[in-house]
Amino acid sequence: METAVPNTGVWSGLSKSIAETIEAVQDSIVTVHGGGRSTSSGVVWRPGVVVTVRQGLRRSDSLQVAHRGEPVAATLAGTDAGTDLAVLRIDPGATTPATTSNAPSVRVGELVLAVGRSSLGDISASSGIVARLGSAWRTWRGGQMDRLIRPDLQLYVGQSGSALVNEGRQVLGINSSALARSAVITVPAATIDRVVDAILERGHVPRPFLGAAMQAVPVPEAQRAHFGEGVDEALLVLHVEPNAPAASGGILVGDLLLSVDGHAVHNVHEVQHRLSTLKVGDPVVIGVVRGGVKMDLKIILADRG
Repeated sequence: METAVPNTGVWSGLSKSIAETIEAVQDSIVTVHGGGRSTSSGVVWRPGVVVTVRQGLRRSDSLQVAHRGEPVAATLAGTDAGTDLAVLRIDPGATTPATTSNAPSVRVGELVLAVGRSSLGDISASSGIVARLGSAWRTWRGGQMDRLIRPDLQLYVGQSGSALVNEGRQVLGINSSALARSAVITVPAATIDRVVDAILERGHVPRPFLGAAMQAVPVPEAQRAHFGEGVDEALLVLHVEPNAPAASGGILVGDLLLSVDGHAVHNVHEVQHRLSTLKVGDPVVIGVVRGGVKMDLKIILADRG
C-alpha cells in the first residue's frame, strides 16, 4: 500500500505563497451591497474610502459594505462612468486600507490574483497571469486610463470590483468586466488615485466638452476648396448648447468644422479624440467654414459637470 509523500517542491511552495498573499490582503477587501440582488467586491483604498465598480450599484440610498460578514453603512461619494469606478465613504476605523502599487516594472506573464468577497462575505479568489500591458488609453466610455493592464483570469460572481494582487501583496488595480467585451480589464492604481481625488474634491471627474452636436455630411461642392484632396465628408454643426464653450466661442449652427488645434477632423470620433488630450480650462482653436469663409475660433474648454 502506497503512503502519501509530503509535497515539498515547487507546487507546495507556490500554494503556500498564494494562500499567504490572500490572507495578507483580505482585510482590505469588502463586499458591496449596491441595492440590487447581486453584489460586487470593493477595495478599501484609503482610510474611510472604498472603491468598487460602478456597474454593481443599483441604488445609492441603500448602500452597505460588508467586511468578514459585518455590515458597515456606506455613502456614495460619486461615480465615474468612463472608468467604471464608484467611490464610497465608510467609517475610517472599520477596515484596513490596501497597500497599492503603480508597478511600473510589472511584466507580461507575471502571476496575479483577483481577490474579492462573495455575497456571503467570504473571501474568493482566482489566479492567472498578466496577459497584456499597454500605454495610456481611452475607454469606450471616455475615461482616461494611465495604462492598459489586461489579466488572463476569470471573475466569478461577485468578483467585479476585486483587487488585482501581485506577488508583493500589493494591489495593482481593480478588476472590471464592463470596459471591454468578453475581457477583464484592471483599472490601474494611478488611475484610481486620480479618480478618487477628483470625486472627493468635486463629486465627479472633470472632463472637457464643446457643447456642439455635429453630423458628417457630404462636402458641399462650393466649399470643396477648403477641404483636403480625397475628403468626401465634413462635420456640420446641428446644435449648439446655450452657454456651452462652443456657444461662448462663437460656433454657430450651420458651421462646417475643419480642424481642432490645426489637426484636420473628418468625423465626430476624431473631434472627441483631440479633445481627450486636453484639460478643462485649456484653450483650443476650432477651424470652421461659414458662408464660404474659413475662420479660426478660440474656445475655452469647460467641465460638463
